[in-house]
Amino acid sequence: MSVVSPSSTAVTAQTERRCVSFWSLREDVLVDTSGPSGSVVLSGRWGEVRLRGAGPSVRETLRRMSLGPISLANAVAGLTADDSMHPPSGGPETEILAVLHRLQHLVVRSLSMEESDHLLMSVVPIARSARYRPVAADRCHPVRLSRFAFLRSEGQGFVLESPASLYRVVVHGPEVSWLIGMLGRPVTIDQMAASVPLSVPVISGIVAHLLATGMVVPAERPHTGEGTQGDAPAGGGAVPHFAEDQDPALLSWSAVDLFFHSRSTLGRHDADFGATYPLAQRTAPAPAVKPLPDGPRLPLARPSLTEVAASDPPLTTVVEERRTVRSFGPDRLTAAVLGEFLYRALRIRSLYESPDDSGHTESFSDRPYPSGANAYELEFYLTVRDCADVPPGTYYYAPLEHCLVRLGDGETDPTLPERLAEAQVTAGLTEPPAVVITITSRIHRLAWKYSGLPYALTLKHVGAVIQNLYLIGTAMGLASCALGSGDIELAARTTGTDWRIEPSVGGFILGTPPEPSSTSPSSPTVSS
Repeated sequence: MSVVSPSSTAVTAQTERRCVSFWSLREDVLVDTSGPSGSVVLSGRWGEVRLRGAGPSVRETLRRMSLGPISLANAVAGLTADDSMHPPSGGPETEILAVLHRLQHLVVRSLSMEESDHLLMSVVPIARSARYRPVAADRCHPVRLSRFAFLRSEGQGFVLESPASLYRVVVHGPEVSWLIGMLGRPVTIDQMAASVPLSVPVISGIVAHLLATGMVVPAERPHTGEGTQGDAPAGGGAVPHFAEDQDPALLSWSAVDLFFHSRSTLGRHDADFGATYPLAQRTAPAPAVKPLPDGPRLPLARPSLTEVAASDPPLTTVVEERRTVRSFGPDRLTAAVLGEFLYRALRIRSLYESPDDSGHTESFSDRPYPSGANAYELEFYLTVRDCADVPPGTYYYAPLEHCLVRLGDGETDPTLPERLAEAQVTAGLTEPPAVVITITSRIHRLAWKYSGLPYALTLKHVGAVIQNLYLIGTAMGLASCALGSGDIELAARTTGTDWRIEPSVGGFILGTPPEPSSTSPSSPTVSS
């Protein structure tokens, strides 16, 4: 499709046209009209809908809608399309609109201009609970794009999405893109009509559909005696107010967080989700164990788990005494203590292979912490400042070999002080920590198998690992502190990884405990 600029005289000649509504079924809906007694079965993402005793007009309309957008007025002679989906009384129109009212979650509503051979936009329901409620567009009342709306490209055009909406808007024509660009701030239909070569009826039709999806929101109308800020022009006067900006249910959410939450769970989208193996035909799965990087190896001591079990405090005691400690004692960590900590918390206990649902034989590992589908995609890098028998530097922890592999230039590595300083600031420490553990994710290990879940699942795994580190650190009498954030660029430079392939997703600080007097409940350096 060629892109036409707003100043095009070819488009200007079309500005008196009006909108025409077209109706279709979602592309994944199959229509079976071969049932007895006129029954029709529609099969789609959310199961089957069976219509019994459907008349010829309904059967033919649904058949044609399954092939693409149609005008209901052309589908049945004399039909007047009622966008509200509230059927009038009498005739085949009543039957068809009653059926479409029932099938709202399967019906795609599209707009075109009169005498045009291309669509302007399509409104696609993305949830079973989607119910289209038309909104009249007041040409003098300010409207604005919702702050939760995202406009993105799929390579062939734009798609407008919002976690607050149960619809997806597919933008077919540049005319809709012009209006979306103007809707970044409060504006009226009349103001838009003064800026683009589209008629008021066309703009009103587009805006009405966007309002119905929640992608565009209207300004609040002032109460009597409160002035006219709701109808103030975009260029002056009082600033319009929008309900979503003050909605208590939305104040806690950023657009990115709400979108991430809605797309990594079920119920408010129609994207593939779960173990769909989206990359199985394109690439091999990542191995269960990451190949060892080049560098000198430092073997670590393996503790006797029998002796550990005999000397550890009870689990209830460990759980109750677990604390975040932000100050450390004068004693040094040792390689033996660090080795025991890593062995108990992060080692690979065993390896095995198993066929998966896609027909591949995949490798798996077993480790001391839980991981969905035994993916174990997390990796661990240590930035060491002060640990007896471990030279300062950055190391990769090899969980199968139970050893440290030195990365970079050791103590002279320029990223070493940067990483330590960042961890100190992030944790609110008075001095640089002895050891910082950077947690990364080989995200492909999850993305190869799952749709919608990979990043959300890896964050859940990080939480499980951090709890494991806390509990084992407490049982060993160490001082532990999880890091709430981190610089992903710095982590990539420190670990020598590509943040797109193996992003950093968490961090943890380890040290020796401070003097007993410093660890009282009132100490500001100890928190729950």
